[in-house]
Amino acid sequence: MKYFLRFAFALLIITQTQIVWAQKQLSEKLQAEISANIEQAKQFEASGDHNQAAGFYSKAATSYWVNGLANNAVDLFKKAIEMNGKIGNLNATLILNNNIGMIYTDDENFPNALSYFQKSLEIAKQLKRKPDIAASHINIGNIQVEMGNTAAAIKSLEEANTIAKELNDAKMLRNCYSKLAEVYEKAGNQEKSSEYFSLYSAISRKVQQDEARKREGEAQKMVETAQSKVQEVEAEKQATEQELQIKKETLKEAEANLEKIEQLTAEQKMHIELLNKENELRDATIRTQRMVRNIFIVIIIGILGISFLTYKNLKAKKKANALLAAQKNTIELKSKELELAFGKIAKQNLDITSSINYAQRIQQAMMPEENALISLVPDSFIMLNPRDIVSGDFYWLTGYASPKGLKDNPRKGFMKIHSVCDDDSGLLIAAVDCTGHGVPGAFMSMIGLNLLESITRNGTVLPNDILFELHLSVRYLLKQNSSDNTDGMDMSVCCIKDNGRKLLFSGAKSPLYIVKNGEITVLKGDPVPIGGTQKESLREFTLHAIDVNEPTSFYVFSDGYVDQFGGKTSRKFSSRQFRDFLVEINHLPMQEQKKMLEQKMADWKGPEQYQIDDMLVIGFKLGVDGIDI
Repeated sequence: MKYFLRFAFALLIITQTQIVWAQKQLSEKLQAEISANIEQAKQFEASGDHNQAAGFYSKAATSYWVNGLANNAVDLFKKAIEMNGKIGNLNATLILNNNIGMIYTDDENFPNALSYFQKSLEIAKQLKRKPDIAASHINIGNIQVEMGNTAAAIKSLEEANTIAKELNDAKMLRNCYSKLAEVYEKAGNQEKSSEYFSLYSAISRKVQQDEARKREGEAQKMVETAQSKVQEVEAEKQATEQELQIKKETLKEAEANLEKIEQLTAEQKMHIELLNKENELRDATIRTQRMVRNIFIVIIIGILGISFLTYKNLKAKKKANALLAAQKNTIELKSKELELAFGKIAKQNLDITSSINYAQRIQQAMMPEENALISLVPDSFIMLNPRDIVSGDFYWLTGYASPKGLKDNPRKGFMKIHSVCDDDSGLLIAAVDCTGHGVPGAFMSMIGLNLLESITRNGTVLPNDILFELHLSVRYLLKQNSSDNTDGMDMSVCCIKDNGRKLLFSGAKSPLYIVKNGEITVLKGDPVPIGGTQKESLREFTLHAIDVNEPTSFYVFSDGYVDQFGGKTSRKFSSRQFRDFLVEINHLPMQEQKKMLEQKMADWKGPEQYQIDDMLVIGFKLGVDGIDI
């Protein structure tokens, strides 16, 4: 049924001539480069240098592939396999077989795709590389699912799952669990399908939790540092209190000894007096002298002893008091430092949040309001839901016309472009998904907004030319020719012309959805992004032209909506469910569709699921009444 619908859509498009494809043609420079690579490959092959020949055949095939000419690429990849076979390069042969398998998969030539993925599996087994063996089993399982052979698909995917467990590869396990749940459901085994959905959901939640823990890491580290300081201060305080207690006990002991000495001295004095009285009769003069001498000696010794002990105790007490005062000052100082540290942390958090909120106001100010689109295309909407305060997704729109056109028909907010024809005018609409989200994504969005504005003001108004100039500018600004920076953007650009009777479209890894008469058509963008790694010598983009002869709805969007996890089994919303829902609500006005999309996502995500990415959807309907473009 799936293949019949695709055939019916294609036949409908051809017979009614509703979508006019601009045939992709390679530029003369790129074609010359590919021809030169093929010629060099043939020369190396003739000279017996099969290694160099394989490299040039593969390079030419890759250029065809990334520029959309996959059929041309297959023959050259086969020549590269032949060359690598002669030198025994199994690693390269494995990769090339995978490339051909992916091309046949995109063309839905599943028998040929299965053949080449099986060749890759045999080579991976020879090389004894478990990751490649598992990846080949997954590719084979996917093809067997498409061919309706669920039993064989289950066997292949279970083998891949076993290897993924041995390697403890979370991403590969998540992929296996997702595909196994899908295949078991098709096979009618709901119990196994639910089991693998549960495993898939658990790994997905773990990925989300790891990301949340990473964001909280720095703040937690600061809190732990502060807690460590508090513990150090408490330990020092306890040590000081213990030392003070010991000093107090020592002082009490000294005071007790002093009392004993005083008591002993008094007893000795009484004893001497009694002896003197008893001896007065026998030797009054001598004993009296001795008594006086002894009394003075005892008094002097007692005074000296008491003075010494008193002095020693006073000195020790002063030293202990000084130490306690110093330690008290240290504790108070450290307490103040902790208060300052906590205050600094709170201020930094407040400053960061305030800065991000201010950045949000700047970002919102730079993007046009939704009413700007509605004023030009009345039946339209823009839905932008950032994951964080600021967004890595953004939209852009502007009208343009020649100086004469604006003089004859003034239109507010339109750019005056001197390089276009007098009767040329249009409305440009772009939906952009930058690398990352939050603050990093917002920086990329500012770069994208400024570059789009500058490129258009310089006279570039065709969507494919805008994407080409934007790609060159991003790579230049981010120094991607000389650095390992791979940031970029996925985006769709539409140009509404002829008062809404014609639409031009180009996409960089982003499609255009077209809904008409209750049926949806997907117009794919080119499979390369704006910026990032560039293997081909020149990156060009395809221009598609669509004639609008009856009411037609158009949608451009980022991948945040379709990739959001939710539902009972915590899986992705998916492109298929998104397309089905757009067809279901297409009869409604665009603003009602916006409310339905927001409610659908709120129900899907629920209160417990975390939003994983920014969400952007733009919809507009043409062909009902003419619009002033």
